[in-house]
Amino acid sequence: MSDYFEYRTIIEMQLKFEPAPFPAATVCNLNAFKASELQQYEEIAQGFQVWERAMNTIDNNVKAIPVRKKRHVSYQPVYVRCVCNLPDDQCVPQRNPLETNTSVCMCFEDATTGDIWPCYPTSVWEEKICYHCSKANTCDDPDRPPNITSLLTEPKATECLCQSVSHYCVTRPEAEVKWWNPNNYTVFPVTEAPTPSPEIENAFGLADLRDRGAITTKTKENLIFIIAAMPRETRRQLSYTLDEFVLRCSFNSEDCDLKRDFQIHMDPEFGNCYTFNFNDSVELKNSRAGPMYGLRLLLNVNQSDYMPTTEAAGIRLVVHEQDQEPFPDTFGYSAPTGFVSSFGLKTKVLHRLNEPYGHCSDTFRPEGYIYAEHYSPEGCYRNCFQHMILAACGCGDPRFPLPTDKQKPCDARNHKERACLTNMTTILGGFHHLTQDCRCVQPCTENVFETAYSAAAWPAINFNIGADCPAVVDIHNDSKACAEYYRLNTAYIEIYYEQLNFETLKETAGYTLVNLFSDFGGNIGLWIGFSVITVFEVIEVMCELIVYAGKQPQRLIRRKRNKNKKLKEVTDLPPPIIRQKDDESYEMDVSEKSDSQAPLFRRSPTVKRSHTNDTIETTLIDT
Repeated sequence: MSDYFEYRTIIEMQLKFEPAPFPAATVCNLNAFKASELQQYEEIAQGFQVWERAMNTIDNNVKAIPVRKKRHVSYQPVYVRCVCNLPDDQCVPQRNPLETNTSVCMCFEDATTGDIWPCYPTSVWEEKICYHCSKANTCDDPDRPPNITSLLTEPKATECLCQSVSHYCVTRPEAEVKWWNPNNYTVFPVTEAPTPSPEIENAFGLADLRDRGAITTKTKENLIFIIAAMPRETRRQLSYTLDEFVLRCSFNSEDCDLKRDFQIHMDPEFGNCYTFNFNDSVELKNSRAGPMYGLRLLLNVNQSDYMPTTEAAGIRLVVHEQDQEPFPDTFGYSAPTGFVSSFGLKTKVLHRLNEPYGHCSDTFRPEGYIYAEHYSPEGCYRNCFQHMILAACGCGDPRFPLPTDKQKPCDARNHKERACLTNMTTILGGFHHLTQDCRCVQPCTENVFETAYSAAAWPAINFNIGADCPAVVDIHNDSKACAEYYRLNTAYIEIYYEQLNFETLKETAGYTLVNLFSDFGGNIGLWIGFSVITVFEVIEVMCELIVYAGKQPQRLIRRKRNKNKKLKEVTDLPPPIIRQKDDESYEMDVSEKSDSQAPLFRRSPTVKRSHTNDTIETTLIDT
């Protein structure tokens, strides 16, 4: 019985040789937001100054070290000779001034480096009046939803040029739009680091930190706090669009449809991420194994617009199920620029048992779940943590979604809210250490993806990148300049199945009720000599004994009646006839009977009598 109530389980493994469904893949830029877009917010700009000052005053050196001032990205429209294949697609700038088979296009030029990208035909550009422009001279398209926040400056009407493909706008220069000059550089002199306001320094809390990594991490958290207070649409436009981020895409050796196959996923730490194969009603499968038949993406990270706090250049990849929330800050892999990063997949399908053998559910959702219908144990623990923070501090952790729109994230400038969030995080030990008042279960059916990573340098020296190479400042050696640009600013990733098979791991009951009865009967048969057949035989004997005992009185009555009848027949015999002979012997014939009675004796006894000493002795002699 103890074995039965232990509810043990057995894992059954089966290898199925058939194509497994392709998982969802979420890709993010390691740089969450564009530095050029963040510069329009004074608080964020001062935050970068606080970080820079703290990095240069380590080891109790309160005097600022002279450093090269961080350049501010500034864009302007320029005319360039390009090759435009389609009227509504990007054009390829031609850096050779002698090239004749070209047309005129308009490009964004980084005024400090001379880099130009992207470029579009002049037919898609249009003059408009923009009301929200950044310090980098980029503007929001007035025909798209406005982005009005408390941190934005007052709207100001500005003449701008907008292109209708990706809806980028740039302020129109006061003079005429000039032709591109690749030698137009700006070199900043060495200056003293600017001094931010004391309020920003106190809010960022970097004064007591001495490690450069800790200072950078703390600054990133503060930026997350500030940006989380902005509306969703504003946060979306601060990061990269799909057209900017994904340059090439193919799956199963066929072109992708970016609008159909990708969905935006906004992450507080990584900005705009994009999920391939997000629709769980569509099942994609590989026709063959290997990188050529998987998902291949060329992603542009654009290092020239990186924030100064971004430590590495590359992308973040998360492979997950279609109905699961990706968590790039916890799961996933980083892939560098200048390499082809290959991720070989193996799938394991897990089938867990529910009560009483385990704790799993495919329909469980905690109350007030913050990740909609995308349930996972990771999301469940974050949900518990967020609700505890809301109950204790009256505001939420900006790293996680809020249950309702009526609630707000904690403000980095509010010392009370910030201190409460810090103290609660210390007390709870983070959302991965919650054990009380947090019930989270595993799904009963789950796909687990094992990943093998490998990399190779990209692009190769003799590889022809193609006609869509962005323009760079080097006009003497196009192939080298283009390859160097891709090496610094793009990452190539491949996601594929190593083999067209997958494992299924299924939990089964290790000791069932059938096993219990089987062992019970076996033990009885072994130690007592009983078996199921023996039990039925004993029952049969008992029934027969009961029936026999019930019929015994009638048998006794019949037996007594038959005995009395026989005795009566004996007593009813006629008396014997005695005849006297000469030798004074007598014979008695007892064989005579009535015709209706059978003889009792089939012999004629002879009675002999002798007189000896006055005693008569009678002897029956059989004849």
